[in-house]
Amino acid sequence: HRWPMKIWFFCMKAAERRRATPIVDCRQVYRLLDPQLRERFARKGLLYLRNYIEGLDVSWQSFFQTTDKAAVESHLRQGATDFVWTGHTNLRTRRLAPAVVKHPQTAEFSFFNQIQLHHISFLAPEVRASLLAVFREEDLPRNVYYGDGSALEESVLTEILEIYKAASVSFPWQAGDILML
Repeated sequence: HRWPMKIWFFCMKAAERRRATPIVDCRQVYRLLDPQLRERFARKGLLYLRNYIEGLDVSWQSFFQTTDKAAVESHLRQGATDFVWTGHTNLRTRRLAPAVVKHPQTAEFSFFNQIQLHHISFLAPEVRASLLAVFREEDLPRNVYYGDGSALEESVLTEILEIYKAASVSFPWQAGDILML
């Protein structure tokens, strides 16, 4: 629920293959989105659903860097995140968040969210099929919906992916490179 204003990347050793990191200016993504879609995202926001399942994805202990459930609960309440403990070791969270924000210094609108990290459609097809064979949609490790709980349309997800591809800038890393966003 709090985001850093600077992100640093460092390359200790360059990969031999696929050595580039794509960087996307979220202000440009916002400008490239269809105006009606921008308005829909601004109005509805996003609902992130996350299931921290022991042995799958990241554990809640690792994510929150504690084994104290009370500390996790306090953190989640501070971030206005709904939660429920499922079973003895698993945690489910639901958080309503904006999809569009204003930059705190320039006041420019930005498509600032984690759709591509959380929506199942961005997983490789074989991974997606495997997860859906094992879990109900609400039990997936991660997923995201419009803020009212309705599903993001496939056409919208395709548009976002195409815009991200068009707006991304990549460069090959060399050992010792530093990048600050």
